Amino acid sequence: MNDDPILYINGEYVSLSTARISPLDQGFLLGDGVFDVVSAWKGVIFKLDEHIERFFDSMLAACLDPGWSIDQWKKTIVETVRKNELHDATIRFIVTRGVPKEVVADPRSFDATIIVWAAPYIFLADEDTRQKGIRLMISSTRGFPSDSLDPRYKCLDRLHSQLVRLEALSAGYDDAIWLDHTGNVSESAASNIFAVKNRVVYTPAGGILRGVTRQTFVDLALAAGYKCEEVAMTPFDLYTADEVFTTSTAGGALAVREIAGRQVRQTAPGPVTVKLNEDYWALRESGVHGTSIYD
Repeated sequence: MNDDPILYINGEYVSLSTARISPLDQGFLLGDGVFDVVSAWKGVIFKLDEHIERFFDSMLAACLDPGWSIDQWKKTIVETVRKNELHDATIRFIVTRGVPKEVVADPRSFDATIIVWAAPYIFLADEDTRQKGIRLMISSTRGFPSDSLDPRYKCLDRLHSQLVRLEALSAGYDDAIWLDHTGNVSESAASNIFAVKNRVVYTPAGGILRGVTRQTFVDLALAAGYKCEEVAMTPFDLYTADEVFTTSTAGGALAVREIAGRQVRQTAPGPVTVKLNEDYWALRESGVHGTSIYD
């Protein structure tokens, strides 16, 4: 890993120490942009096509079109990882509305800012915490309703999730989940959530970011012979579950040992969590759904 990582910004590969965006960039001023995060393990990027598809959906919904093809994105993402000589990496790619062409900004008239950066692979929790499970609180902050800002926009405006994280950390928890406006469980700042009850795997059906890793675990659960249901869930379903775990690009499955002061019934990580996480990493090791960086 280079001591001064290399980023792609608007047609150039530059070092992190010299990378700059304008203070007038709409991504900085307004959170007006979208992003996605993908990861590489042992030189292979996992489900890059699925992440780019979700990224294109976010751009289309947000009326952002930098004019790049899928192939251009893939080549730039791979090249950014190569330039940083990484094999295990977390890669973030971003489009903002850029610097407005007029003093009074017309959001239809813009030159997009494009950024791709790669860093060593990030786990959401350290090794000790991954072994014993995390403590989750239920935030007092509610998720955005779909008629306000649909959670499927993977947008740069993350103040909401930052406030939730601050609330959790200040209360002594590892992370938090929020509910929607009907009281149903949604997600956390950087993860989707699952519950296991009588060996049936449950995950919230709506009002969430459609996580690529989440879908991978749904598929793995079905392939392993578990019944998996996408349903409306309330905190009661988490309190009474046999197992609870979160999923994200940053580490796969992360067991939960406590929810809002209630101990999860099964010692974390539970057997279903362990099985599905092992299957997830075996899938990654296999190279299936993978884009090679160095071949």
